[in-house]
Amino acid sequence: MERKSDLETMYYYTPSLIGRQIEAAYLQQIITGYKNNPFIEALPPIFEEEEVATQIARFPDHNEEQRKLGKQTRLHLIQQISDYVQPLPSHLVVEQRLSRMMRHGYKSRNPLSRESVKQFHIGFKSILESGVNDEGVNLAGIRSTASGFAILGVSGQGKTTAIESSLLLYPQVIEHSTYQGQPFIRKQLVWLKLNCPHDGSLKGLCINFLQAVDSVLETNYFRKFASKGSSVDMLLPVMAHVATLHGLGVLVIDEIQNLSFMKSGGAERMLNYFTQLINTIGVPVILIGTFKAMKLLSGSFSQARRSTGQGDMIMDRLTEGEEWEFFIQELWKYQWTCTATKCTKALKKEMYELSQGIVDIAVKLYMLAQWEVIMYGEDKERITGGVLKEVARRHMQLVQPLLKVLKRNDPAAKILVDDLYPKWDVLDQYLRTAEEKVNVQGEIRSRLMRDEKIEVDQERFLELVKTAIDFGVPAENAEQLAKRVLLRNETESDLVHLRRLILHEIELSDASEDIQNPIVSESKTRLNDQQKPRKNTTSKAVASILEVDDLRRAVTSSKVKSEEIYDNLVGLGTVPSDEDISKLTVKDISSRRRREVQSKNHEKE
Repeated sequence: MERKSDLETMYYYTPSLIGRQIEAAYLQQIITGYKNNPFIEALPPIFEEEEVATQIARFPDHNEEQRKLGKQTRLHLIQQISDYVQPLPSHLVVEQRLSRMMRHGYKSRNPLSRESVKQFHIGFKSILESGVNDEGVNLAGIRSTASGFAILGVSGQGKTTAIESSLLLYPQVIEHSTYQGQPFIRKQLVWLKLNCPHDGSLKGLCINFLQAVDSVLETNYFRKFASKGSSVDMLLPVMAHVATLHGLGVLVIDEIQNLSFMKSGGAERMLNYFTQLINTIGVPVILIGTFKAMKLLSGSFSQARRSTGQGDMIMDRLTEGEEWEFFIQELWKYQWTCTATKCTKALKKEMYELSQGIVDIAVKLYMLAQWEVIMYGEDKERITGGVLKEVARRHMQLVQPLLKVLKRNDPAAKILVDDLYPKWDVLDQYLRTAEEKVNVQGEIRSRLMRDEKIEVDQERFLELVKTAIDFGVPAENAEQLAKRVLLRNETESDLVHLRRLILHEIELSDASEDIQNPIVSESKTRLNDQQKPRKNTTSKAVASILEVDDLRRAVTSSKVKSEEIYDNLVGLGTVPSDEDISKLTVKDISSRRRREVQSKNHEKE
């Protein structure tokens, strides 16, 4: 008894995330592989993106009339911003993966199947020791359909928020009593989220798991199995037994970078056990951590992720572009100062400079800035760039050294803060060992060279390739062009806008070629070959005698940027404007393009 008390004191653990419990209600399944499985049929229906975005969003209670309230009341209202969650593309990706891997993992673990019952007769110690055969089948005859993936990224970017928001869409416990007219008494544990023990020990993980299950299901597994003399080798089969008995849908382990503090071999052993849970027992596993965990996950756990079709996720800080604009514009709406401050381009720039695109820092900075101007009544409670700088300097001192490193863009300095930035050799090794493409989001995406391992949206990719080919671009060049546009605009979901970017690239390329190689007569070509290049002093004179619609009018000097060339070409009526493009379908444009090509060929003949 004294030993148990010591263990409870040492390892006492309460799960950081607790969900709701419901009675089982079985839904008819459309997908054949999901039918006649109570663990799957009791889950909520498959969510569409719009529903996910609506449910995971957490917006503060806000209206303009609240600006008239007293200072102290408004200070309390500002506190709501700390719970603010703005759905981003990364949140939707996480939920989609969770939904697929949970259901697919249950396919081989139907609790009514003969093989599932057989596991309890054989014993999980024997099953774990035997592993799987060459066909991936365990000792009980079950071939796992489970998968695992990792979510890695910069601290404060919302990895934990993304997974927790997705988990809470599902009940944590489903109580079964009867299924298809037959008794079926079971408490199904749909998901369980744990933090990796601070000491990174496998025994600590097992004990945390048993205590968390006891807390959620009101069982007494910890007292029953974590007795005097219980070793890791005894606890691991118990953990597998409990996970199978209660139909654990997914096990989420956060703060996996804590494994880096383990002695040699310790981290490898824990990752090997996660691999066994996936491949042998059939429990899906999601690992979450900072970039510090990247090197660890390039080893054993990578074997459990191969051929799963999921791929890992890397969530870096936001780029200073469309996604940042959307995020900061939406955040700025929640303002309780007596004078409204518009979200100007300069303030967006300043917010990015002071937060470096890290969501958590940006939210805290905005909250602190409002507190500052309301408490001290500065400049009629207006938020200025100076206020933001001063707040960051005085109230966010701990993160300033790290942000300065990110601003310097010095690779040698960045490797010293591997929680915020990965070492390039480690990242390169991580991508090379990845069997599946890795979904990379944020600032780091624009710097990656190994883009064949970066996940792109295949549907949009093929549409953009088709668009480029319709415009006469060779297939090989069309693929490169489509990939380049997608990698530069990974958060853009509007296919029409992406097509515009493809058209802009093609038109600029064509115009540039025409300008650099104008059509001239054969005699003039010979004459120019014999003459020396003329100086730019004659450019104005030449421009003055050009036809009004001559393409060379688009370039007034060699220093003109491509954007200005394009604007000039639009003005000449040579290329379509954004408004014109939006009114055209790809079919219309491609038809026009073919007519132009045929016309040019006819002129040459």
